[in-house]
Amino acid sequence: MSYLPVSASLITGDRDLRGRMARENKVSKEIYRKHIALYRYINNAWIFSTLIEPDLKKKAQRLLSSRSKAKKGYKAPKKSSWTVSKRRDYDIGQLFQAQFERGIFETNIISMVSRTEAFIQDSVAAAACAYPQKLSILADKGGVPIDLVLENEDRNDLIRRFVYLKCEGLMFAKPKDYLEKASKVLAIELEQETVSAYIEIKASRDIIVHGSGVANNLYLEKSGNAARAALGDELPIDREYFKSVVINLKRLSGEIQSKSEAVYK
Repeated sequence: MSYLPVSASLITGDRDLRGRMARENKVSKEIYRKHIALYRYINNAWIFSTLIEPDLKKKAQRLLSSRSKAKKGYKAPKKSSWTVSKRRDYDIGQLFQAQFERGIFETNIISMVSRTEAFIQDSVAAAACAYPQKLSILADKGGVPIDLVLENEDRNDLIRRFVYLKCEGLMFAKPKDYLEKASKVLAIELEQETVSAYIEIKASRDIIVHGSGVANNLYLEKSGNAARAALGDELPIDREYFKSVVINLKRLSGEIQSKSEAVYK
């Protein structure tokens, strides 16, 4: 099964990694710097996962085939010292097998989504700090908290702290909503396929963290037509899906970077 909404060759960002374009605007410079850091982090996650996969499989097969019934002691920390937890070879083999089948992918998806959310937040903050008139998009009816005004005599510092306060709150909204607001602040328009792919990835991440990887009504509602499992079924988190996550998160990052650069010249 393929999870890619588009060909991998359509990902924006590879041109930017060659980095030969002069950037004068500080917003473009900051977003580009954050984009490259995220791009590298995601690539590193893929490299590490593919390198460790064969070792996980080999170790799992060896331990699962062990005939030993003896329980070996493994040290684990506790509050004031260490405890010893005893496991058979077969038990440890199951741990390696679980990591090989999906655990390594789940862990990396969680961290990559968090890094992508931080990139979106930082991109919005870069634009709003540089162009304070954009604060009207981020601000709500409550205005600027009085404690921020009292604590900051410097106008620029007040703007910066208010922007980051609003950006932090922005990420608690639904992915569709915070991507829409981020696009308004950045004055860009993201491709619908890119947005849809990200929303499903975020829904999958939430199910991994909060739902033990089993599709529930909330996942189906969040992911919509992009849902990859029926109610009550375990979400497939395998190497192919992980590959699609890598591609689509880089595509989102690349679109934000390249489209912002076209605005902030």
